[in-house]
Amino acid sequence: MVEACEPLGLGEEEMLGVLDVYRAALAEHERKMLGDKLGLRALRVDGPETDVPIIQSLYRVLQQTEIDVTIFHRLLGEVPIDEASLADPSDASIASWIGEAYYDPAALSGEHRAAMLDWLRGYAKRAREEDPRRRIETMRATNPKYVLRNWLASVAIDAATEGDFSEVVTLLDVMRKPYDEQPGRERYAGKRPEWARHRAGCSMLSCSS
Repeated sequence: MVEACEPLGLGEEEMLGVLDVYRAALAEHERKMLGDKLGLRALRVDGPETDVPIIQSLYRVLQQTEIDVTIFHRLLGEVPIDEASLADPSDASIASWIGEAYYDPAALSGEHRAAMLDWLRGYAKRAREEDPRRRIETMRATNPKYVLRNWLASVAIDAATEGDFSEVVTLLDVMRKPYDEQPGRERYAGKRPEWARHRAGCSMLSCSS
């Protein structure tokens, strides 16, 4: 290990110190990123009021069924966080808030509905500590509406192969403003279509938020 460090002019202990600094910086960046995605200005990771359970429980709930996580995070900023709205919401209300993120709308029911609603209530309680305007602005600026999905790229490539580059041009233009609302271009923000589920190279994202 010492030999590997010699070109940098660092000894083993110095190199380990550099790695410790890197790990700390990476952890801080991750905390800020997660905090911004949830609209929480200062994510608390220590102490009795830590926000870690909110994050851990969110990803447990998201793993219960097939959900487009990019769309979910984008929609989360628009979910009402007042106690009255979340006290006993109807199925239609919950669906109007986050249903668009689900590949199977029927999955937003039963035990999963209860788990998701429980998480939303816990998140809302924490989110109410934040400045409302700043929280929404931060989430909109952190969670993209448009990401370069493989199926979108595949459609553009197929058209270009036939000599039509208009889809490539449009796709590039959309991706220049991933956080902006772009009326008339909603299909570029949609979930993977069923035809792309089993098509080679189309089932995953090319990049994420």
